[in-house]
This record gives sequence, structure tokens and C-alpha cells, in this order.
Amino acid sequence: MCGSCNSPVYHPFFNEADRNLADMLPSMRFLADSMEELPAEKVQRVHVHVPDDCFGFLHETAIIEYHGVLYASWYNCTVHELNGYTPICEKRSYDGGKTWTDLQIVADDPTGKILYCPPVYAIDNERLYLLLNQMVAPDHIHSLDLYCLNPATDRFELLWSRPIPFKLNTNAVRLPNGKWLLPGRTGELDKFPNTPAVLISDSGSIDSEWRLVKIAENGDLPDGERLVHPEISVICADDRLYMFCRNDNRHVPLIYVSDDSGETWSGVCGHDIPYIGSKIYTGTLTDGRNYLIANIDILNRFRLAVYFSGNDRLCFDKRMILYDSGLPEFAGTSACHYPAACEADGYLYIISTLNYENFERRGALLHKIKL
Repeated sequence: MCGSCNSPVYHPFFNEADRNLADMLPSMRFLADSMEELPAEKVQRVHVHVPDDCFGFLHETAIIEYHGVLYASWYNCTVHELNGYTPICEKRSYDGGKTWTDLQIVADDPTGKILYCPPVYAIDNERLYLLLNQMVAPDHIHSLDLYCLNPATDRFELLWSRPIPFKLNTNAVRLPNGKWLLPGRTGELDKFPNTPAVLISDSGSIDSEWRLVKIAENGDLPDGERLVHPEISVICADDRLYMFCRNDNRHVPLIYVSDDSGETWSGVCGHDIPYIGSKIYTGTLTDGRNYLIANIDILNRFRLAVYFSGNDRLCFDKRMILYDSGLPEFAGTSACHYPAACEADGYLYIISTLNYENFERRGALLHKIKL
């Protein structure tokens, strides 16, 4: 971390209510005084899936590399978001993201009564797992389901489904103590979750019991507003967990901190990374650098950026703009958001939801960055 701030951090997109909330929060600093802008011209971009007559809507992508193969998945809808038939679908790439297989359905309810979202990959004990949620309505969580790739059939097969009222984010994190941690949010079963929380596997196994720990007692903010869609993503640095949080009703970027492997958490703090209005995704590269991917600066998800820190530090001093709707190369699109990433073979693979000119039509775009 670059340091603490003695005064609140204000961002250009703040309104008066945002400034008032920022005044109530302790602040943390993660951006270096000088930010190096990395050129994006060499980023390789591939359209993993485009809207078609079968599925015009795609959202909440995930990606992982396993035994030389890239696996990408998401939820699809025929036309409108989380309306009717909503399966989890996947594609695979055997050539580093250049080409992708045909769409395969991993989990679905043909009646459309059960909706599925979002996929989360994890590799444990040399096995590839896929976690996902069942819902009875948009974001009304019905269960947590665990699938595992069967080498014999080369398909994901259901291991168990449990009534845990927890909405996944898009990453699973192995903690320094060997336990697994899932960032997300909780609430009552079959109702809308708005409280930041984590699931912890004490055994250190994906295929085991998961224990719920609330990050906050509820979704209330100090100014009396409530969190909505508090999607979270964690970085482990020096045995401290930094949980970055989306904040829709206010535009103040938020963070929570844990010094005991996720068992207890600090009160909410503000910080200086200018993300706004969408999911954040964080991770740590094999060389010790941390990264954070988010929509920044302005509303409506018009710009997507990735920040990089120095080795073994949580002070971001490099940034690359992955998407800007105002640039000619993105003509015909309107937004790029909900990133997820994995590292493999010297590259960072970032997959994201891509909106076309009609905001209801969405596909998946891959950014391949040489590290």
C-alpha cells in the first residue's frame, strides 16, 4: 500500500452525497504519485462469443488455464438479462485464446424457473472445479453448486448443491494459511443479498464444507445509504487481505481489510483508485506483482483499465486502458465490463462482457497481455 491519507479522497465523478460519505470514512492510498501509462496497441483482442439468434445476452464471464487449455464460461440469456432460460455456458481454447470451440451448456433449467450465475473456476489437488449459483429470480440466491471436470467424459459434472445464501463473485483465492476463500455477498435464502461476505473452506479443499463470514454486519453505509450489488475482490499482501468493493448507491470506491485470514474485517474505508459502477477483479501474478481491473473515471462503463503494482507491493504505478468506447477500434460497441483474469504462459488473459450499440446485446471479449 502506498500509504494512508490524512484527508478524504475525492474523485471527479463524486456528487455532493458521495463527498459527504467520503468525509465519514478513513482513507487508504494505493496509487503511486506517478502513473506510467502502458501502451495498449500490442494487446491481442479476440471476440470469444458474439450475440446470436440463440443467445443475444451474455454476462459475468470467468476464465482459467488448466493443462494447457483455456476454459471460459458465463451465463447466457436468449434476449434479456436474467429473464427466462439462463444457462451457464462455456467455450475452450487450445491455442492460447486465438480460436474457441463451439458453445457448450454446463448447467441449465429448460423451464427457465431456475436461473444460473456466475461461474467461478478453481484448481485444487490437480482437479478443475466450477462453482456457480442457482437463483429463483435475479440475484435471489437459491443454492451454491459445485461441479468438477470429469477427465473420462471431458465434461463438468455436478458434485453437490447446497442451500447457502451466498452470491459468488468470479474468483477463488488460496490463502497463505492453505484455506480457500470465496469473495461475495450474503442475505436470506431466495432473497436479494446486499451484505459483503466471504466463504472459507477450513479444510483447504474445494470439495468440502464452506463457512460463511460476514465482512460487514449488513449493507448499511455510515451516511444511512445501503450497498447494492456489493461485488468484492481480494488481494493477499503480507498476510493482510484487502477486499475491494463496488458501491452503486454511492460512487465512493470502498475497501475492507483483514489481518486474520478473513475471520474479522475492518470497518469500511475509502481509497484513491477511481473505479465506479461495476465489478472489480484483482489478483497476484507469479512474479509477485498485483493487478486490479475495473471500470474507471466515468459512469456507464465506458472505460476499462488494468493497474499493476511493483513486485510484492500494493502500490499501483502502471496502468493500461483496455477499452474506451470513444476509440475507433471499438466502434459499434458501447461498454466493456465485468472482467475476470488468469495468468498462463507469460500472458495475462482478461475476459470481459462487451456491450454492442444496443445495450441489451452482449458478448465476451478477451484481452491477451504479454507480461
